[in-house]
Amino acid sequence: MQQLPREPMEWRRSYGRPPKMIHLEANFVQFKEELIPKEGNRALLTFPFLHLFWTDCCDTEVYKATAKDEITKWQNILKAYSSSDWLIVVVESDAKKKNKTNILPRTSIVDKIRNDFCNKQSDRCVVLTDPLKDSSRTQESWNAFFTKLRTLLLMSFTKNLGKFEDDMRTMREKRTEAGWSFCEYFMVQEELAFVFEMLQQFEDALVQYDELDALFTQYVVNYGAGDGANWLTSFCQPVRSWNGLVLRKPIDMEKRELIQKNKATLLDLRSYLFSRQCTLLVFLQRPWEVAQRALELLHNCVQELKLLEVSVPGGALDCWVFLSCLEVLQRIEGCCDQVQLESNYCHTVGLWSYATEKLQSLGYLCGLISKRGPNSEELNRTVDVLAGLGAEHPETANSPQSPYKTLNEALSSVEAFEKHYLELSLTAFDMYKTIGQNRSAQLLGKDLADFYMHKGEPQKASLYLQEALKTYQTEGWSLLTAHTRKQLAECQKQLQQTQKYPSVHSAVCQGHCSQTRSHYQLITTPSSLSSSTLSQLPSPLLQTPTKVICQLPEAAIGGRVEIAGCWPRYLILQWP
Repeated sequence: MQQLPREPMEWRRSYGRPPKMIHLEANFVQFKEELIPKEGNRALLTFPFLHLFWTDCCDTEVYKATAKDEITKWQNILKAYSSSDWLIVVVESDAKKKNKTNILPRTSIVDKIRNDFCNKQSDRCVVLTDPLKDSSRTQESWNAFFTKLRTLLLMSFTKNLGKFEDDMRTMREKRTEAGWSFCEYFMVQEELAFVFEMLQQFEDALVQYDELDALFTQYVVNYGAGDGANWLTSFCQPVRSWNGLVLRKPIDMEKRELIQKNKATLLDLRSYLFSRQCTLLVFLQRPWEVAQRALELLHNCVQELKLLEVSVPGGALDCWVFLSCLEVLQRIEGCCDQVQLESNYCHTVGLWSYATEKLQSLGYLCGLISKRGPNSEELNRTVDVLAGLGAEHPETANSPQSPYKTLNEALSSVEAFEKHYLELSLTAFDMYKTIGQNRSAQLLGKDLADFYMHKGEPQKASLYLQEALKTYQTEGWSLLTAHTRKQLAECQKQLQQTQKYPSVHSAVCQGHCSQTRSHYQLITTPSSLSSSTLSQLPSPLLQTPTKVICQLPEAAIGGRVEIAGCWPRYLILQWP
């Protein structure tokens, strides 16, 4: 029977879908009436597609006395369950025939069976000759048997699969009716995905999960617009666990069971759905699509939790996103070599950057980005955040750099956090530089500058700010230039760089004045001073009286200060 899947079969499907070559595999089990599915049973994976009756009877008297009655009883059971997919296999052996004196010619038993049970379906009876011998005749007999078996299996599979798809469509069309359950429908369509995966039709299996993804997403969007389905309330329960995606096993049975029992949270459903999509994409050798989809998933989940108004503890979502980013990256690293990884930074750098952003948020939340370190309240917050992770997954327990261990270590101390945060940040920064996305690199560099400023290290912060300032000046980003100059001025103030600080501070003021002038160029007559125009003005212009205060360091500075007023009011220069 191991030869059954060796030869490919052309599979022609309905609705004009193109034919495909598939390999059929079958699991043979002993016939029991209780294994025959009843009407309405949707277990396609365990469905008995073909029933076989094996007999080695070669004596007419034995056939009349026992074999015929056994076949009749077997067929009556199949008819009771409306099953018309069957095959009778007659095993003939020369050794057994030699011991019989009252035997008919070789085809007599086969002819009787065909006359008694296969009047209109003569192909439902085949002969297997001397199956244990190693001869050309035996081989021809086996080949004919396997050909017949594959043909009947494929016919039955196509017929029952079509009926299953029709029932599934009918179920989906009832989704507007009261009492319709998405989780129940999910299990039905996933059954179809499992069948396609078993046939190694991974693209078709992926389509099933993509359809479920799109259906659920549409319902969430409708819920946010005020058109909510009753079954969505089960996904609005508060988040109590945030242990991230699990991508290292083909099927997460724990989360699948929660979906089956209608007890899954939004994160449970999204995690399970993506894990299945990831498995199929890896089979299709499309790991970079995994990274792209993962980034979309993580951003969408944040919005879906808001749309469904799900209660999320502080830091929980940051943990979930951080763990998920690292899990996806490690899953991709496990199926690609270093050369492939380096040539596809453009697909993975987004995940590195997002993980850095979420770790930074956790650092601020837990008081790990400061010179003083966390206080008692922040330490309690750290304990609550780590408690929601639960126990580590068995699949990563032996991995020294698992996402679970990385997060636990990063939140354990200020020093450990700085180590992991800088490692992530610099990795993403270098990747952006490598692929030429300098603007993204500069934004990440400004985050690093903020980190160093909070740590009381303005010298390191100024390096990233100066690099960002050059880029923004070259490309003409006036607002970003002004903001970066302001941050750079603060660095120079802390570093007591008395020569550079006044020039940078005056440049900040000049940039702000230039932006203010552009607002007043829009006001040509007093009648144009509408509320909408006023709302566009910078807040300093709406104050009365308007003041510009130029603060200089206390140290003695030689030189001349010139202030050119651009406001349509008098400037009041205050000199201490």
